[in-house]
Amino acid sequence: MLELLSENKNSISVSHMKDGDIAVIVDCSLVSNESRIVQRYKDSLINLGAASGEGWTDLFKYSGSCMRVHILEKGETLIVN
Repeated sequence: MLELLSENKNSISVSHMKDGDIAVIVDCSLVSNESRIVQRYKDSLINLGAASGEGWTDLFKYSGSCMRVHILEKGETLIVN
C-alpha cells in the first residue's frame, strides 16, 4: 500500500476532487481506508497500489460521502508500506 510520508492534514471533501487528482484519504467512516493514496478517474476513486476492484465506483454521482482527502502537491513524498 502507498502512504503519505508527511503529516500534512489540509483536507477537502472528496467531492471536490477533479478528474486526475491524486490524494491521500485523511478521514473516512472506515478507518482502515485512512492514509490510502487514491486517484479520481471520472466518477470513480481508484485505490492506488491495491488489487483491482478495491476502489469506489460511482462515488462522485452521489453527494453523501463524508470522506475527506488531502490533494497531493508536487514535491510531497510517498512511501510504500
